[in-house]
Amino acid sequence: MVKELMVERDYEEIFKKRKERLEKVYSNKRPDRVPFELFPSLSWIARYVGFSNADLCFNYEAILRANMKIHSDFNIDGIDFPIRVGAVLDLSLMLLAFMDYPDMAISLSGLTGPMHDILRDRYSRWPGRELPENAEPQFIGGKFMEDNEYSRLAEDSLGFLNNVVLPRVFEALSKPSSPEAHAAWIRLGMELQKRYDNDLRRNDLLLKYGWPVFPTALGVKPLDYISDHLRHPTNLMIDLYKRPGDVLRAVNVIEELTIKFLRTIVPTLMKAAQDTFKTKIIIIAYPLHLNSMLSPKMYDKFYWPSLKRVLIETINLGAVPSIFFEGDHTPHLETILELPKGKVYGMFEKTNLRVVRKILGDHIIIGGGIPTSVFAYGSKEQVFEEVCKLLKDIKEPGGFIFTGTGTPLPSGAKVENILAAVEAIKKYGTY
Repeated sequence: MVKELMVERDYEEIFKKRKERLEKVYSNKRPDRVPFELFPSLSWIARYVGFSNADLCFNYEAILRANMKIHSDFNIDGIDFPIRVGAVLDLSLMLLAFMDYPDMAISLSGLTGPMHDILRDRYSRWPGRELPENAEPQFIGGKFMEDNEYSRLAEDSLGFLNNVVLPRVFEALSKPSSPEAHAAWIRLGMELQKRYDNDLRRNDLLLKYGWPVFPTALGVKPLDYISDHLRHPTNLMIDLYKRPGDVLRAVNVIEELTIKFLRTIVPTLMKAAQDTFKTKIIIIAYPLHLNSMLSPKMYDKFYWPSLKRVLIETINLGAVPSIFFEGDHTPHLETILELPKGKVYGMFEKTNLRVVRKILGDHIIIGGGIPTSVFAYGSKEQVFEEVCKLLKDIKEPGGFIFTGTGTPLPSGAKVENILAAVEAIKKYGTY
């Protein structure tokens, strides 16, 4: 059914059209039509291609074959971004711990299944390991810094992260300088080379099928960094009331390290963008976590000031901050107006996009979609109608990326509903 819609076969021309469309929207210019980024869950992809979730987390050959099928079958007019195949969890802890070695830091910032096997991290749970074979991988976090250790983090950040936190997080590194720890680092290096080789094969595949790729790195959100990787959200929320001064001092230190790191990696990514990908667009991804858990008062005091400075530095360096506003960001929408106009892409999980457009106008590039329930379980007619309504209300004056839904499509989502959304984008998403 999908392949019947694959009417375009000049992949060089497809690549040119997609690249120009995406470059325009990321530059907050008016493209020829609204871009569509399909965002299925790992379970949906596994079900479609006939592998288990565990296969797509641990088996590189299965991942490559899944990429081939997904990017061939869905290489249709109306879908513009390559589809994410495989699982990578946020391990931004490593971005600052290894900030003096930026290439290594970027490689370590995405936690994969094989890395989990080698390092035996206590952050995550994976299908076929701690979870059933067809479960979704989970980042659960944990407490790896005590409440009386904020001063150590502030006074000797890199030493504390490397000598105290890493041995607590990774069982294989629990005895630094031991034979076991040395062996784990060697095995990890070999694994990273395998992953790099697989990424090159995937990029070659994407180019072959006309999918543009923009250099992307994970960014650090100072308060989320402390919450997700050091204290756990529950403990951090208590700290905000019991130790506000300690938290703010640590946030400021993390902010300074983050800006220093950005000044190292963004020029490197910029060079790769120009030399390899022939584009000026590079993306730094900022998935927010605590934003929807904090009141406006707490958000404005502890979260937003440091994040704003990091985002502005990202912009000043020439990169596009790609922010995922997790949960309902409605109480904090007006703070986004403090960022430079037209320089930020924001994808919204649960926030009403019509409210976003009303408050922000064309201040940022907006990303989002229709409710998951409609996309996953409604009829194709319902999907078509809902997408058309959204486009009518949101697409003007430009700067909008349709992401299907605000969260990954569940395993039961029907292909015919994806195709209905494609048809709506093609018919009513043009400018």
